[in-house]
Amino acid sequence: MRLRHPDGQTVHVATVVSVENIKDVRALLKTLDARVVPQRQHLFADVLSVSLRLGPILAATLASSLGLRQRLRHELAVRRLEVVTLDTGPDLTAPDGSWRTWWMHTLDLARVLVDLLPEDSAHGSISTTLPRSAVPARVGDEADAETDTAADEARRELRDREWQTATRLMADFSGGLTEIAWHTGRLVRVAVEAAPNTLVTGSQDVVRLLERADPARIGACLSAEQLADAKESPAQALTRLRRARLSVVKLRLGHHDEKSDLAAVARSMLAAVLGGVHAGCDHLEVDGTDELDAARDELSAVGLDGAADRPMPGVGRAG
Repeated sequence: MRLRHPDGQTVHVATVVSVENIKDVRALLKTLDARVVPQRQHLFADVLSVSLRLGPILAATLASSLGLRQRLRHELAVRRLEVVTLDTGPDLTAPDGSWRTWWMHTLDLARVLVDLLPEDSAHGSISTTLPRSAVPARVGDEADAETDTAADEARRELRDREWQTATRLMADFSGGLTEIAWHTGRLVRVAVEAAPNTLVTGSQDVVRLLERADPARIGACLSAEQLADAKESPAQALTRLRRARLSVVKLRLGHHDEKSDLAAVARSMLAAVLGGVHAGCDHLEVDGTDELDAARDELSAVGLDGAADRPMPGVGRAG
């Protein structure tokens, strides 16, 4: 779904399609035909924007074959589907728990996305969570006081080393995204999500993680659930990010009971990011088409409406 912000910017709202267990293009297309195309027809949508959760095997296969990427782009256009964002999944943990596996998977997704973007889209995005932290969540309850002190110190040292490695790798990772942009002429930005058992649990961690990275390549992905878990308001998160010259690359929307606390946080988040003179983010994600109507209503409340032009993927006009 494409919406228009009052400043004239197009805001893409994509439906997540979980295909992380699919390992070849043929199976992917069968899944799209069975699950996604009927949803587009049910919604009477000219074009449906989808966010594909591609697993490491299919991502690597597509990244290594221009022919397969071109075939997938064509098949998406035939089905009147467009892709401007991809998703590693909110609970992605590399099989070996390594940063190397995460790095390769996410860069493969970036290589794939540049060849799937509609011609009239200036950039794409990928949301991702970090590998699971190697630091235990807590020390044993039965340890004596002296052992507790030693264990706590060991955990702090391990945590500090993990942070040092992570910040260095994210700086190098942003360089990889720059290289892809240089070779293809298309920009892909990565949105880091907070997640349990990882280094990043809130906006303050995003700021620390990306202190050496290129802010034009990597930013944050926000959701009401994450903000609530971190016990921070949308305004607080945005202030921290902006002071660090970081942007919100993607918003994840959920379907909440209108009277719930999460619904109030979601409305505040949308107002803070999209309710200003300029759109603070142009890529949004919902978990299913059932949430699309609720998202349309919420976004209308902050001034977004249906875009006047909804071109087919790959054949749209520049704008």
